[in-house]
Amino acid sequence: MIAAFVFAAFFYAVAEYEHMTGWKWAIASVAVSVAVLQTIGLLIAVIPAQVGLFGVLWWQNVKRIEKLPEERAARADADRKLRQERVRAAQQEADRKRNA
Repeated sequence: MIAAFVFAAFFYAVAEYEHMTGWKWAIASVAVSVAVLQTIGLLIAVIPAQVGLFGVLWWQNVKRIEKLPEERAARADADRKLRQERVRAAQQEADRKRNA
């Protein structure tokens, strides 16, 4: 059972390093370890399962990195629209004060 927590600590550290949710991956690692130990009962069988989980973590990180430029562009566009709206509102307020 100690091995499950060692793997969990590893997954937590790797996920946090990659700017992902570390606790989610640590819990998944413990769940994989417990599930394999309950079904197969051999500690050596946990290692291939953890390698598979690491593959999933790697794949998720690749997908996240591929989406970053799109998300940044969308945030920049939303920020630009918000700034334009604020400028428009400030201009309207200034016009109202001038005409009053």
